[in-house]
Amino acid sequence: MKNQKLIAIVLVVLLLAVSLASCFASADGSAASGASSSAPAPTAAPAEDQSADIVVIGAGGAGMTAAIQAVQDGATNVVIVEKMPQTGGNTTRSTGGLNACETSYQAAEGIEDSVGLFVEDTMKGGKELNDRQLVTVMAENSAGAVDWVNEIGGDLSVVGQFAGASVMRIHRPSDTSAVGPMLVKALNAKVEALGIPVLLNTRADEILVDEKGAVSGVKVTGPSGAYTIGCRAVVLATGGFGANNEMVAEYKPELAGFGTTNQAGATGDGIAMAKAAGADFVDMDQIQTHPTVNPDTQTMYTEGVRGNGAILVNKEGKRFVSEMETRDVVSAAILEQTDGVCYMVFDQAVRDSLKAIESYISAGIVFESDTVEGLAEQIGVDPAALRETMDVYAGYAQAGVDGEFGRIDTSMGSDLTTPGFYACLCAPAVHHTMGGVRINASCEVIGAAGSVLPGLFAAGEVTGGVHGANRLGGNAVTDIVVFGRIAGSSAERYLLANGGNTALTIQVEKEETAVPEVEGGYKDGVYTGSGSGNGGALTVTVTVEGGNIVSVKLADHAETDGIWQNAEKGVGNEIIRGQKAEVDAVAGATNTSNGIIEAVKDALKDAK
Repeated sequence: MKNQKLIAIVLVVLLLAVSLASCFASADGSAASGASSSAPAPTAAPAEDQSADIVVIGAGGAGMTAAIQAVQDGATNVVIVEKMPQTGGNTTRSTGGLNACETSYQAAEGIEDSVGLFVEDTMKGGKELNDRQLVTVMAENSAGAVDWVNEIGGDLSVVGQFAGASVMRIHRPSDTSAVGPMLVKALNAKVEALGIPVLLNTRADEILVDEKGAVSGVKVTGPSGAYTIGCRAVVLATGGFGANNEMVAEYKPELAGFGTTNQAGATGDGIAMAKAAGADFVDMDQIQTHPTVNPDTQTMYTEGVRGNGAILVNKEGKRFVSEMETRDVVSAAILEQTDGVCYMVFDQAVRDSLKAIESYISAGIVFESDTVEGLAEQIGVDPAALRETMDVYAGYAQAGVDGEFGRIDTSMGSDLTTPGFYACLCAPAVHHTMGGVRINASCEVIGAAGSVLPGLFAAGEVTGGVHGANRLGGNAVTDIVVFGRIAGSSAERYLLANGGNTALTIQVEKEETAVPEVEGGYKDGVYTGSGSGNGGALTVTVTVEGGNIVSVKLADHAETDGIWQNAEKGVGNEIIRGQKAEVDAVAGATNTSNGIIEAVKDALKDAK
């Protein structure tokens, strides 16, 4: 019996070795397949030098947009490299929408808007520090950005009001859900449909240039080691540095120790690579905090909650600012309140108007009561004071005029009198880094000497100049789509002027199914367990065959699309390999991973 066991283990090890060898032996294979809602499968590129025409560094919203647009323009050999185990970047966390002017959706609602008004609102919000030419390009191309997103399978068809905008301008999904997951899902599906290789878990280390200063390649480190991808054009789309508090504090010391709304990969790698390549920078000290972030979980409450009617009150139960002021103003006002926090208060009408609120409630970070007084007791606020505040505000909302703080009337969507009543604890956290690489209107990177760096393009939060001293909510998604498309088109035009397109050389190879490394010793069957993820309660099904765990699948859950798939795959594979639930969480999907791990432990408690 022992010999049989030994033989079985040896066979498993041999199979694993063969599987790994096949992963690392070559880059041949087909584009990642599977449900379009999930990120492309991780790849195992060999530690051998590769070649492409255009390398896009970063698989967030700007990077995937640039790659897609380049291929739509005719590029045939484009590859995306991404250091994280999933695509999406900070875009996945975007909850609001995409600001656009002169759209068909505005026209249908009778909303009068213009490029000029969009530009002036953005310049005012950015304290006139913005590059007006870039802002104008963004506004002029914003309606086209909405149409493009919808053409690739997205959904931007509802227009709402956000802070800093003179009119209703932000375009959101028709079901009022968060914009980021919707956009990432559409981008992933289009990347897959176009056969664009995506090398996940692959960090870009250095942008190479030739003797003439033109881009010639990118040094990367992937699952199988370091190698070089030779190319003629690079689109830098690595995002900002909001998750690197050391770098944040370097440029803005007063933000040392602040929490962040950013995903773990937003560490400023692109800034370092661009600096080494000779790029110029702009507005590096302009770092935005988002005012409504849960200080315990770092969950960001979308501005849409306030845009649909919520108010902010301090621990004394009093309003202290116009809720629709720009983010820097609201953040500063909150920090002046008792303990530097406040509560965002709303009623059932606001809850019903915005699907995103359900995820906050599921996560257990929302207080609720049938009465205003009951809500006040839950959050430790004087009931009489909160009742007075709510009554006064109801009068303002019904009259359409905020007599205290001058809140814009189109954002007073509810008079906050419909039971039940809800409150969320809020404090500012680092949200967006407005500074970055200097670019021109064609997304060409400008060098420290003032001339363009041949073959180097950039888009998204890694760039500076678009948002000035303060970014308006809704402008980040406009930024990544508009300038992502321009960067992709500019890279392809540069390519055509410098030798033309070549055949695709890098292919995506699907990751092999996990193979158990040890015997599990479980009873065969299908087991169900529950845990608590980022979106609240979740359940998993664990399948045991031949005594081993062979499958871990999420069943019922409210996790973020584009993130939960990576947590399910990453955590599930490690559980299968080790035949135990004590595994590490997947970077960028920590809460979902921990929920899955908890649920697997629950499922397996009767399986031994």
